[in-house]
Amino acid sequence: MQRANNLVLTFLSPHPNHSRSAVQFLQQLFQLAPIGNSTLSTSPQSTRRDLLDEKHFGSSSSMSWHSTGCTCNSSGTILHFLSLADGKTEASCTQNSSLSLLSINECSISDDALSNCREQLSHSIEDNYFFGRQTRSLEARLRGVAFSMTQKMGREIQSSWLLPKTPALNLNRPSSDQSASSVMTTSTSESANAIGMRELVLPFFPEYSTVQSDLSKSKLSRPLPGLYQYDCEGLVIRPLPAADEDLRLPPPSLIFQCLSLHDAKELVENDLGGKTAKIGWRGDKDRGSLIVNHPSIAGLDVRISEDWNLSSSFDEAEQAVLAASLDDLQSSHVMSEGKHDGEEVTIDPKTNNADCWVEARSNVKRPSGFLKRFSKNPRIAKPPQLPYE
Repeated sequence: MQRANNLVLTFLSPHPNHSRSAVQFLQQLFQLAPIGNSTLSTSPQSTRRDLLDEKHFGSSSSMSWHSTGCTCNSSGTILHFLSLADGKTEASCTQNSSLSLLSINECSISDDALSNCREQLSHSIEDNYFFGRQTRSLEARLRGVAFSMTQKMGREIQSSWLLPKTPALNLNRPSSDQSASSVMTTSTSESANAIGMRELVLPFFPEYSTVQSDLSKSKLSRPLPGLYQYDCEGLVIRPLPAADEDLRLPPPSLIFQCLSLHDAKELVENDLGGKTAKIGWRGDKDRGSLIVNHPSIAGLDVRISEDWNLSSSFDEAEQAVLAASLDDLQSSHVMSEGKHDGEEVTIDPKTNNADCWVEARSNVKRPSGFLKRFSKNPRIAKPPQLPYE
């Protein structure tokens, strides 16, 4: 069945060079096809401006929003990287630069996907302005000036500055008339040997985020409890609620399917300069996935799976396990793989350098855990309901 619409995942990138590096890495690893923008040049020096640029920077400024992307030929998912560009200067990315998921949009295949997505983003950003409709133009220009000054100061723009609740979901149109059972059968049989993006995992705080309710109100098919699929061959979205004690969210996970995990591992480590780590392996017959680490995709949890199947379970990484802990109390080797070939493990500076008040000082620096406890109704312990013997 021919697909009428595509999902566009928009990631906020710190710089156009970082966006191009991420696209190049994903192209080489997963054979994703690069996409351009017919109505808007992807060059930072371009003078063409659309609605997103005009609202923030006007027609005379050198600042603009740079767009580049790639698409998965199997699922039809488009990865769109949005960054702030200055046509006069070429700033470099910092060492801690990272990507963040900004929005999930639905765009028609017949139209220019990037232009359509940028227009939807412009309207979504405008709907979240603080002031009324009459002063929206002035507020947009002030935001543009603030973004420009932030970049010149060497700081990165946060996704919450554009949209208060990220990722923003725009999934109102129905995707398919197929039943959930047919979607599940197609995904596990016909796509068994395909290469491409299969799943997007969205961690969220249930008390703050509307991701779960937005997906429930959408027309997406539900092949399994807790899973939402765009169409019979489209992307599977898995909302993942955080625990009550979590202080931060793990990064969103992008799960790709490949023909050979061994070949993918060799490509990442030998040719692309990245690293891989196993997750979810339960023996030779139940092979899990490989987590890919590379500077160009920092901020994302990219996984490679050879035997991908729809499942209600999901293997969470170490970031989710440590989400309720304080960084000051953890060793720097907790998230490491140990000693690699040709590398020496350095001694953590916190080793044998603490006192009995180190935990108290860490909690004072990050009091959000206590504030979350006080904001909730206290739970009263009750005896278990045991049957009489």
